[in-house]
Amino acid sequence: MAPVSNKRARAQVASTECKKAKVVDPITEKIELISNTIRESECQMQDSHREMLLLALPHVLTVPSDERHEYQTQVAQMVGTVLSDYVAHWEQQVSESKANIGASIQKAAETMKHVEESVVTIDNQEEEVKKCKGVVHEDSEALKAADEASQCASKEVANFDENLKETIAQRDHCSSIYNENFVTLKTGGLDAKDVARLMKEVQPMLKKLSTESSLLSAIAPAFKKSPAERGPFDNMAIEGAEAVFTKHLGELQEQIDKADVIKAEKLSTETTSQDALKAATEKATASEDMLKAAEEELASLEAKHIDLLAACNAASDASNASEAVVAGKEGRLVEVQLALRTFTDLLERQSITPEPAADVSSMVEDKLEAVCESSPMEPALVA
Repeated sequence: MAPVSNKRARAQVASTECKKAKVVDPITEKIELISNTIRESECQMQDSHREMLLLALPHVLTVPSDERHEYQTQVAQMVGTVLSDYVAHWEQQVSESKANIGASIQKAAETMKHVEESVVTIDNQEEEVKKCKGVVHEDSEALKAADEASQCASKEVANFDENLKETIAQRDHCSSIYNENFVTLKTGGLDAKDVARLMKEVQPMLKKLSTESSLLSAIAPAFKKSPAERGPFDNMAIEGAEAVFTKHLGELQEQIDKADVIKAEKLSTETTSQDALKAATEKATASEDMLKAAEEELASLEAKHIDLLAACNAASDASNASEAVVAGKEGRLVEVQLALRTFTDLLERQSITPEPAADVSSMVEDKLEAVCESSPMEPALVA
């Protein structure tokens, strides 16, 4: 026996599969769609009523409308009422959900507006904190300067009496050198040894009093000469040195004479500086308190902003969830509406009247005539 070819084998398999394919009756499929819709728990009715309709459906909708009994028609009307009510139920669900989504969208917009306003408020408060920090820095520097001035004034008052004693001692020492040494040298008539001894006291004092070096160098030669031998330059040098002594002694004496007045001024300065220090301290403390309050306010605003942001996110999530709910309910509404339309199609379906069969012989003759007219036969040739 010859082997079966692959092509023939595939044809046999395909034929077998076609034979096995299940043919689905469209009416049965539609009835199943309607039945599944009625079975849903949200399609509210008594269980006994639901069971009765589900049992009756295949026996009602498979029958065309013009062939149904009165009982079948009544059952079909019940099914129509149930489906219509079910469609109305989902229409109401969609309507309510859309109203809810409108409210949730408005709430999300309001919370977002609050968040945006919070950002502006925080920015303004940050500027306020920055400004307060600048004031604190300025007041701190002013307080530091006032404290230094107060300490200096207090120190001058505390040391005034000792400084006065030192001034009197300086006057007495300078006056002694001037009267006992300088005047003796100016008078002259001394030997070189006495001149050298006295100059050891005069020159350091003049140098201490910031006397010009040219004047210092001119004094020694002038004092070595007798008054008669001194020239104009010598006398000018001696007079210049004497003026240095006189000026310094006068300044010291003036300080001593005005000691009470100067001390009173220093006491007044001390009081003024202490008052200024107190005011600077109070101002610095006030500015620090303002900075602390501004920082606390900023921290409070930032904490509130976190709460507002969380509320905004929650409102946004709720809005998105509402949209998803609406989409889901709209999808269910479409499915239920499809079930109702399918039911309406089956409800209104009528029986199909077959067309009368055509006369086969007449059809054959018509076709032959058409062929002859389109292709006439050639006449036979005569020999």
